[in-house]
Amino acid sequence: MKKVIDLLLVNSFAPRQRIASDAALENGLALIRTFLQSKGFTVTVIDEQRLSGAEQGVPKWCFHFLRLLVILQMKYYTSLKHLTLLFLLLAWPFQSLAIYRRKKYMDKLGDEIAQYVYTNSIPMVGIKIWYGDAYAWSIQLAKKIKRQNPDTIIVAGGPQVKVYGAKVLDEEIFDLAIMGPGEYILEKLLNMLSSTATKLAFLDKVHNQITRDRLISTGSYSQHGSYMFDNFIIPKYNEEDLKDKILFHTLVDGVGCSWNKCNFCSHSRQNVTHIPRPVEEIYAEIQTMTKQGIAFFRFSSSETPLSHGKAIAHTLMANNAHIHYSMFVRAGKVTEEIFDIYCLLIKSGLRAVFMGGETGHDVINEKVMNKGVTRKDIIETIQCIKLAAAKVAQPCKIGLSLIYPTPIVGPITFQDVFQANITMIEQTLPDTVIINPPGVFPGTIWSEQAEHFGFKIAEGFNTQLMSYEYSIFKPVNFWTKLNFSLHGYDMESLLHESGKFRQAVEGMGIPTNVSDEYLMMLTAIGHGSKTDLLIFKKHSLIDIMSGSSHYIKQIVEKINTYSRKMAAQNHTVN
Repeated sequence: MKKVIDLLLVNSFAPRQRIASDAALENGLALIRTFLQSKGFTVTVIDEQRLSGAEQGVPKWCFHFLRLLVILQMKYYTSLKHLTLLFLLLAWPFQSLAIYRRKKYMDKLGDEIAQYVYTNSIPMVGIKIWYGDAYAWSIQLAKKIKRQNPDTIIVAGGPQVKVYGAKVLDEEIFDLAIMGPGEYILEKLLNMLSSTATKLAFLDKVHNQITRDRLISTGSYSQHGSYMFDNFIIPKYNEEDLKDKILFHTLVDGVGCSWNKCNFCSHSRQNVTHIPRPVEEIYAEIQTMTKQGIAFFRFSSSETPLSHGKAIAHTLMANNAHIHYSMFVRAGKVTEEIFDIYCLLIKSGLRAVFMGGETGHDVINEKVMNKGVTRKDIIETIQCIKLAAAKVAQPCKIGLSLIYPTPIVGPITFQDVFQANITMIEQTLPDTVIINPPGVFPGTIWSEQAEHFGFKIAEGFNTQLMSYEYSIFKPVNFWTKLNFSLHGYDMESLLHESGKFRQAVEGMGIPTNVSDEYLMMLTAIGHGSKTDLLIFKKHSLIDIMSGSSHYIKQIVEKINTYSRKMAAQNHTVN
């Protein structure tokens, strides 16, 4: 007899909000569900990543006290630090209570999901796993499901698998892991499972017919780096998917990166450079989304090559599409043709870009990052985008991403890199600077040649990093120590150095760590000035530190109203 539910998909989550975009639409799970339903399978999705999600299980009075104390901490941070310390100490019991109640809620939810699997005799559960506390919760959830449903197949997927690969299988909690797109392989697995008598027989069949280990690499992560864009699925959101979410959609415009050689980047695990998705497919997906009131898009490629962006822009203009979108761009040699392409992109709706600059120091970008761009490229590309926006009289915000501190070579010091970064920012004045300390991830050149770049990594570091709750907004003294160092500097020293750079940038009046999609959406609702972005950064930080969603709900209400109005313009009958 066929099961009522063939597959349960669960989006993992952490106790606290991490970034303002946590409540973005979950396109990945929607895509898998859409595809498998078209093949006759019944799929259910559980997704707690919503605007109100971080507040579930915590008394409202607790948030009110926390917000007040966090506001007071920030008010006196620079002038009266002893008062800040007092408010920090006063907030401690409320923070502890909030985290305790959140974890109790998450634990109870795990029990309910395990019972749901048992009650409905669900043969397979897929968990989209993220880093840190979300990963730890995924493991606990898998254990609960296994305890109550030992015959259920548990499959891990998502960003954590793409970064750590087979490491997620070390604890023997997940039966299988999928590294790459999951829709086609899940169809195959479900068909195999339906024709197999036992779990052990199914796993034997998987090992004999698909992979000798439990990690299944697909798409651009597979040995041949193939990606089936000829059969690409447009995800369909249902009413529940849209509830308590930000109406912006992550749109797959292609996969890979035209460079794909950066020493630090986990994208280099993909066995392809860049494969563009057919433009007609992209436009069809945009039309589908606007019918649901979604008019904000973020292109998902780690880089949208300008030639591909130009083709997309031409299609949008030809169809008089009313959308706003953001995308990742790569700095390069600026020509008149490049300038014209940016003009076209901005006319068609490009409203923000994310540019990985990494550093303003040419030797570091060449020898340490292997970035393939120069300081001059970065400066001129940013200036080009600004001039293009001015020419077409439409805004296009710029987020510049930098790593600091970085590995250094020869006589170069951290201070040399610091100064090169500052002068580059002074010359370009991006709308935001995204600053991250150095991270060493499996499969990257930095990881494989760690000693060469000055890293010392203790045994078990990757296992520790997988469950590490990373938050750049957390005071340095509250970070759990990681077993690694760079040029003799331990983690706390590196974070202090990174914080010093962040303060210097903010001292220039430039907000830090505002994502490209929020640059786009805030500009649309009239909150795109430098002052507005600083206010957004301040109040969204209060939300994150207090664990509430008070401010972000107000902003998202405006964003969603704007999105629905703009989306409707695409379907107005003249």
